[in-house]
Amino acid sequence: MGEPGSVVPVDLVLHLGPGKTGTTTIQRMLRQHRAELARQGVLYPVSPGQERHTKFGLSFRGDAELAKQPAWSRMRPQSPERFRRRVHRLLRAEIAEAGLPCVLISDEALFNLGRDALERLRRFTDSVGARVRPVVYLRRQDDHLLSLYQQQVKIGETRRLTEWAAGDRTRIYDYARRLADWRDVVFPSTFAVRRFEPSAFRGGSLEADFLAAAKVSGITPSVTARSNESLDAETVEFLRVFNLYEVERHGESPGVMDHRHLTSALAGHSDGPTLTLPPAQLESFMARWQEPNERVAREHFGEPELFPAPRRTRTTTHLQVLDPARVDHFADLCGLPEAVREDLRSIAAREAQSFAARSSGR
Repeated sequence: MGEPGSVVPVDLVLHLGPGKTGTTTIQRMLRQHRAELARQGVLYPVSPGQERHTKFGLSFRGDAELAKQPAWSRMRPQSPERFRRRVHRLLRAEIAEAGLPCVLISDEALFNLGRDALERLRRFTDSVGARVRPVVYLRRQDDHLLSLYQQQVKIGETRRLTEWAAGDRTRIYDYARRLADWRDVVFPSTFAVRRFEPSAFRGGSLEADFLAAAKVSGITPSVTARSNESLDAETVEFLRVFNLYEVERHGESPGVMDHRHLTSALAGHSDGPTLTLPPAQLESFMARWQEPNERVAREHFGEPELFPAPRRTRTTTHLQVLDPARVDHFADLCGLPEAVREDLRSIAAREAQSFAARSSGR
């Protein structure tokens, strides 16, 4: 062993995510197999987080960007600079004490770090003499968008999908630019880019596919229950109506609500069509990424298309509306008291009327 905090050069595998690409499943698998990984010469550290290495990703963000992160608000550290120093000091010490040739870090926020944050990350990797090997999973942008919207509704989003999706999402979905930033700033020794498609997974297993991409052998991943169950369109709209109720009646803020108890109760009863954008808006959205997707396909797969599989349309709907008469059904599933139901019915009726007016062009 070296001196405390001194680090010998290592291979640093960075699982970049991004979010909504099975990251929770992968991180849970890595936590469960931490001891076996160590026996194979791979450190899955605990100092940046027991499962997801949230502190690692946060430590490279600037002060203003940190202030916008919900995870940062929950931590309430004394100051950004002291937080960064502590995270890096503890990680260096853990790497030095383990003395293993490979370190594996997983945080889905890493993929979308800006260039300034990547410069700070590069300085850290240089300081530990690391050879950086990123692993990233790319998901069809339209599938990712719809999954992300569901996640946002689960924490309080009040806008309809069509309104929410209208913002500029270049930073998230221009995969060619994101990968180029990582290549140009961090200088990875190799870059494992994988499609987030079950048909592309090794043996049909995301866990096995990730281990192969990370070049980790000797681990037989256990079957892990999938998280983040998808909700159908009607259920998503019920949650959005409930969010409006919380904002209008109780002054809650979108984006910071915790609806895990509601989504757990609703997930097992959600078997209708899933929500998507209207056809014209969906086509326009995907057209923005055609050229960068083709560049990624050529560079990393030697193929003309990044996502050759056709878009799912059979079990989707762009109708985001909740019949007020259905409020009691969902309220019963969630165990909501009678006192809130009349307000929910009123909001559902108002939103349904607004949706009908927009749909008719009035």
